[in-house]
Amino acid sequence: MIASAIVIALPKQSQALFTNFDKVQRKYGVNLYAVLFALLAVICLIDFAAAPANAQFFNNAQTWMTNTFGNVSNGQTSAVIALFFNVLRALFLLYVGISLVRIIQSARNDEDWQTLARTPLIIVMAVFVGDLITGLIVQV
Repeated sequence: MIASAIVIALPKQSQALFTNFDKVQRKYGVNLYAVLFALLAVICLIDFAAAPANAQFFNNAQTWMTNTFGNVSNGQTSAVIALFFNVLRALFLLYVGISLVRIIQSARNDEDWQTLARTPLIIVMAVFVGDLITGLIVQV
């Protein structure tokens, strides 16, 4: 945002900078915009990967269930809720792992791997959307 504000505030200098970018690109045969985009993508990926290495989906639902039903007089309720969500995550990860192995094997055998990849992708997207909607509903 700061760079955009500088470009808007100083149009002549930014135009000269972009002209110099074009000259350098032609001189060295390197696409600087692609390099900058790749650099930004790596920075965003590193920032995204800085989260803890545990399963990130259905955390809002688990927190809500633990807060709502975990305070019952039975102390084992929180453990059962955690077990349920961990089993759900494990089943999902096993399915995705097995599907990836099948997709890689079919791609190596020159078979139609794209139709095999469609179903796991739909399920991953459904879990992602379900997690977003759960977060919107329970507001944890």
